[in-house]
Amino acid sequence: MANNPFPRNRTGPPKWVDTLLGWLVAPQLREEVLGDLHERYARRVQRLGPAKARRLYWREVLAYLRPSFIKRQPGEYPQPTTIAMFANYLTIAFRTLSRHKLYTALNVAGLTFGITCFVLIGLYLFDELTFDQQHRQANRIYRAIQHKKTPTEALTIAASSYKIAEEAKKSIGEIENSARIVRTGRANLSNPENKHAFQENVTFGTPGLLSLFDFDAIDGDAKSGLTEPNAIVIVEEVAQRLFGRTDVVGKTVDFELNRPLKITAVLKNHPRNSSLDFKAVVSEATISSDDEFANWIADWDSQTFTTFFLLKEKANPEIAARKLTDLLNAHVNWEAGHSMTYTLQPLTDMHLYSETIVDGARNANVDAMSQGVLLYIRIFALVGLFVLLIACINYMNLATARASNRSKEIGVRKANGAFQRHLIYQFLTEALVVTTISFLLAVVLVNVLLPAFNQFTGKELSLGIHSDYRIWLYMLLAIVITGLLSGSYPAFLLSRFSPLLLLKNLKSQNKGDLSLRKGLVVFQFTISVVMMIATIVLFQQVRFANNKDLGFNKELLLVVDINSGDIRSSAETIKAEFSRIPTVKNVSVTSRVPGEWKAIPTVKIRTVGNTDQHNVAYWIGADENFARTFDVKLLAGRNFGGLSDSSSVILNETAAKMLHIREASGQLVEIPARAMGGSYQPLNKANQPFRARVVGIVNDFHFQSLREKIAPLVLAYQKNPVHNIDYFTARIEGRAIPATLARMNDILTKIDPTHLLEYHFLDEQLARFYAEDQRRETLLIWVALVTIAIACLGLFGLATYAAEQRIKEIGVRKVLGASVLNLTVLLSKDFLKLVLIANGIAFPIAWWAADQWLNEFAYHIQIEWWFFAVAGVLAVAIALSTVSYQAIRAALVNPVRSLRSE
Repeated sequence: MANNPFPRNRTGPPKWVDTLLGWLVAPQLREEVLGDLHERYARRVQRLGPAKARRLYWREVLAYLRPSFIKRQPGEYPQPTTIAMFANYLTIAFRTLSRHKLYTALNVAGLTFGITCFVLIGLYLFDELTFDQQHRQANRIYRAIQHKKTPTEALTIAASSYKIAEEAKKSIGEIENSARIVRTGRANLSNPENKHAFQENVTFGTPGLLSLFDFDAIDGDAKSGLTEPNAIVIVEEVAQRLFGRTDVVGKTVDFELNRPLKITAVLKNHPRNSSLDFKAVVSEATISSDDEFANWIADWDSQTFTTFFLLKEKANPEIAARKLTDLLNAHVNWEAGHSMTYTLQPLTDMHLYSETIVDGARNANVDAMSQGVLLYIRIFALVGLFVLLIACINYMNLATARASNRSKEIGVRKANGAFQRHLIYQFLTEALVVTTISFLLAVVLVNVLLPAFNQFTGKELSLGIHSDYRIWLYMLLAIVITGLLSGSYPAFLLSRFSPLLLLKNLKSQNKGDLSLRKGLVVFQFTISVVMMIATIVLFQQVRFANNKDLGFNKELLLVVDINSGDIRSSAETIKAEFSRIPTVKNVSVTSRVPGEWKAIPTVKIRTVGNTDQHNVAYWIGADENFARTFDVKLLAGRNFGGLSDSSSVILNETAAKMLHIREASGQLVEIPARAMGGSYQPLNKANQPFRARVVGIVNDFHFQSLREKIAPLVLAYQKNPVHNIDYFTARIEGRAIPATLARMNDILTKIDPTHLLEYHFLDEQLARFYAEDQRRETLLIWVALVTIAIACLGLFGLATYAAEQRIKEIGVRKVLGASVLNLTVLLSKDFLKLVLIANGIAFPIAWWAADQWLNEFAYHIQIEWWFFAVAGVLAVAIALSTVSYQAIRAALVNPVRSLRSE
């Protein structure tokens, strides 16, 4: 060849032979072939002399003169087809995997656990992220959000006035259609034929509600179901409960509206990932002639309705929102310092982006686990990715650790003409085969676990041929990426070695590769330790919340709902009858109770004569038995004495400090307005404040979650202008509870035969504040177990490989007197160092994350040193038990067998 890249010295091979070989050998092989020949020739000259080296050189040159190396003309030798090559890769992959069963089993097990965890979390996240997308026009539906500002408050609420809802679709060009709903509480829904009844939320809706959204009807016409007065649309679940079947269109039901309602349509049950979860909707026309409805439609700035707008194609929601605000301002004259604006929230954002909106999730079927909090969605996504990444790391570690075992195989294949890309394809194929097998096993495991997982999360997830096609596409993409990620580093590592060094077994280890492998082990155990610490912190915080002294005695408090006017007006009689039950110690009536799941009203309050801005306090109506029933301590003043105290109030310590009241001595306070989650409204049409005397001060007690600081609280006598009574609370004995409930039910039904006994125990209701945290705790426990299991599988494989590599060394050491303990320590210490390093990295990360999470609680545990000690010791113990098994097994091998293995 004209330009020989390999210059010849005086003892070099014949130049004309190099020229001939360079001309004959295919261009893509020329450099590698000549380089290997010259390298071997130079070594032989030193060992055998020039003459013998030349003879051997000729023999090797002749060996290269075969079709796989000789230069080809285009089309002279047909190349294997892509299908044939892929089939060959698959054949070799299955052959290799079956030959090394232990490593294959470890890889498959690790990836199966990782993919199973990833798929379960992925299904959960997919359900969360696709809320409300079942409606065809979902991308054009928006909810009206009202932003109100006054000198004393700033409020964002998912509400609008009747006028805005009605006039916007007439005067704003971007709006194509609208629908609105209003909820007025719960009432008895009953079948007049058999008097079967149960409590259900009362929702009123406009005709556009069922045309704006896609609700499938199984009986009747959904589109026209809310057109006429006295019409009601129910879901199949309600139809089954009332009638035992779903073909009930035309039948009537009672809903405490003093008129029968005709069923005009029966809808399919709403899917779990729907923010609109109403089970019975009454047509708005049913109440359009009522006096209260007339008040609703009279103003522009009220917050009565939830309104949805369907925008036209390509309409800009920001422009539409500005026009809504302009429409409002054109009809309202605002006082100084007062203003109101509107924004439009996409329907598909309602579930995850309503945390800071008052009533933002009121119409939402809020998930039991995350309650739509986007932070936890991101955390779960990261957890799923980390678990899958740990499984990929296992594959990388085991594949690179076994590099020396495959060195001769790779060398022979490269010497026979395999290019680097062919070897990369081969190793990636092996990784994809392992990943595919793991995925198939994971699908089976996921379907086995889904019933328990659904019960745990409160969802209805499934994985089968009827699942959303996007789920399968995402999983297919994830599996391909997993396979490529798992196999990429081993493929590029093993394929880059020189064939001569591989055949001579001179490159079985590389310091850089070893360092990377150690780094990956450290990463695995870092994640595992962080998970363990997070689980400990969560467990301790939930335990703290459940056991903390709340300022009252929550045990054996039975709360009974007041669900009708007859029961409310006869509360004193019922309370007296309850007190006669032998197992009932005390009974109280209140408007709200600690641990309330409904909105607790707030009031504006200040002492009479004070010209400062009004303060804000929560308000609970109660009777003279409240302190005794709830075991709340009176610190100053006196308790309520009866009807004569209808204008008296008792403050908690925080409210007393806020109002600068130290002793309860009849100080007058004024309450001009109240709010039930929305804006403050005057207590009466004359806008006259309610004046009350402070007669007592009680200890601070927790009436909200421990996430909230104890707020100012006003206890008013049960008959007050702010809020009616809503509950009986009885302190009962812990025996004969079913009999106690039966007696209570008999007492209530004597007053109101249609009344349903609805009750709960207060300690259970308080525990629901932290039910989500308990679910997250359980999730973290399982994820921590999975990550540890996967990491241990990888560690087991690496320990097995390390023992195999050092079998001769172990034999020599045993012959020289090393004990089993000495050898076990020798083989284990390197791995334990990695786990200790992982602990050092994990501890500050876990401390930071735990501190951030605990700051969500106004009352929380302190992060203790032993949290980290327990997690660290567990990680070391688990790693030691994993590694020591293989170490002890290798140490017990007869040294004669070890030394003969050569």
